This record gives sequence, C-alpha cells and structure tokens, in this order.
Amino acid sequence: GAGRDPAAPALVLVHGFAASVEQWGRTVTALRQEAGDACPEIYALDLLGFGHSEKPGLSYTQYLWEAQIIDFVREVVGGPVVLAGNSIGGGLSAGAAPGLGNLCRGIVLVNTAGVFIDPDEYVSPPRAETVTELARRGRDDAGYSPPLPGTAGMVALDLFGKAIISLIYPQIRKRLGNIYADRPENADDALAFSIEQGASFPGSANVIGCGQKLGPNRPLNEVLGREHGFGGPVLVTQGINDRVSGPALAQKRADDFERFREGVQVERIVGGHCPQDDCPEGVVRAVWKWWPAVTAYVPPLPSSNN
Repeated sequence: GAGRDPAAPALVLVHGFAASVEQWGRTVTALRQEAGDACPEIYALDLLGFGHSEKPGLSYTQYLWEAQIIDFVREVVGGPVVLAGNSIGGGLSAGAAPGLGNLCRGIVLVNTAGVFIDPDEYVSPPRAETVTELARRGRDDAGYSPPLPGTAGMVALDLFGKAIISLIYPQIRKRLGNIYADRPENADDALAFSIEQGASFPGSANVIGCGQKLGPNRPLNEVLGREHGFGGPVLVTQGINDRVSGPALAQKRADDFERFREGVQVERIVGGHCPQDDCPEGVVRAVWKWWPAVTAYVPPLPSSNN
C-alpha cells in the first residue's frame, strides 16, 4: 500500500505439519484490514512435501525445511523478514532465524512446536557443545538410527506413512472439528479439502513416514537465545484452548516464554492449536501491536566468531 515503509521487513508465513498455505488465508485478510496501507509484504510457502509443493523421495527432516525457509528468504524475498510459524512451522522458523543473520528482524510463534526447557533450569552450553554444533559435526549420539538400513528402511517408512494416511484420512474432518472447537465454522470444506488433497499426492506417504524419524531438536532456548541464536524481538501468540497439546501445557508454555528473556512478548489468545485460523483477528491484533518492536530493532553486527 501507499503507506508501507519500503525498508520494513516482509512477513513470511510457515504452516504446520501436514498443513499448507491455506491455513493462513484468514490471517492475511485480517492483517490487511488491520494495517491498511501500512500492511507489510506477505509471503506464504508450502514446505517441501506438503500442500502444493513437490514431494520428492527425500529423507525429510527439520533441517531440510529450515534450509528451505532460508533459501526462500534469500532467493525469493531478497530482503529482511519476520518469520511467523504455526506448530512445527514455529519451531522451523525459530531454527531458521539464526541462519538468516541480519535478514531476520523478528519471529512470531503461533502455538509453536519444539523442545522448550524451563528457563530456570536451562544452562546455555559453550558453543562447541550446542545441539547445532554437535549436529553439524555429526557427533550427536542421540540421532535417529533406522531400524532397517538403506532402501529397506525407506520402503518401511513409506509403508508406515501409507498406514498412517489410511488411518487418519477418513477422520480428517472430525479431527479438524476438534482442533477448531473454538470456532468450528472455520474448519470448513475448503480447509478439509486442502489437507485431503495434500495427503493424496504421490510421495505423501514418504513425507508422513519421515515425520516419525526427525532428528534431535535444537531446544528453542538455544535458537532463540541471544548467546547462540536469534536475539531479536519474538512474539508468542498462544491459543490457550489448544486441544493438540492440551490446555494445561499451552498455558505452561505461555508462562515459560514470559520468563525466557527480554524481548519476548506473550499474548494469550482464546483459540486452539491454530489460532491464526480460528481466531485470526486476535493473532493479527497482537502482531500489529508488536510490530513497532520489529521496525525499531537494530540487528547486531556480524561476529567474526560466528
């Protein structure tokens, strides 16, 4: 719009596991209404293996998806961004942010997945002992060990994925009704069709199967900590009626994030696991209220030690 700051970061939206860009449609509409001509540029991507993206026969991991986000920002957006992710998309956004360096100006975590250790118990390790560095050197002994080697393992994962899809596919609409219980009318035919369509594409079974063998997660404390990760502004929008994790865990996660570090803001939303879609106006109000922290953020100069 005419009121948009040309130097302002774009907003990049990242969906959750087995979802797609369609789950952000109501958020985009609400943000355009809230921000008017000042609305930032908005991008949404389908992670490789989901939605309308290709589904090649790869070994899918969170590191592959994080690399995709980094490449998308560098090659498609080509400028500073705020990453916003729901569920596993939140964890992936947090994991990708340190790799973007000064291009990342903020993160929005919408009922994020990922390991988050109680801030009172987490001790930041030396850089050489972070999960990031151990994984980079191939020294993480807690990594995935396939029950079957080589091609046999891939065939087993594919069969496992087909079994999961066969089990879940007939239940998609019922499960969406439960996840969207705060606003069941938003679990509409279009949303159900987008998920059913994604699960029907060739290659989907491999992707779903690979979801059962993801490597060790870097804790959110590490990738969002100023010492080893992204130290800029973070907004946590937490649907407190999350029926995937359970409301008690959703509330605890909001409480823990409030104690994490300076620069992390928490907004509790009356919504479920996907509040960007079942309470988009609440999420958007929180994002736009927080946005000045993004525009005021001055990223640190690159360190010669990184």
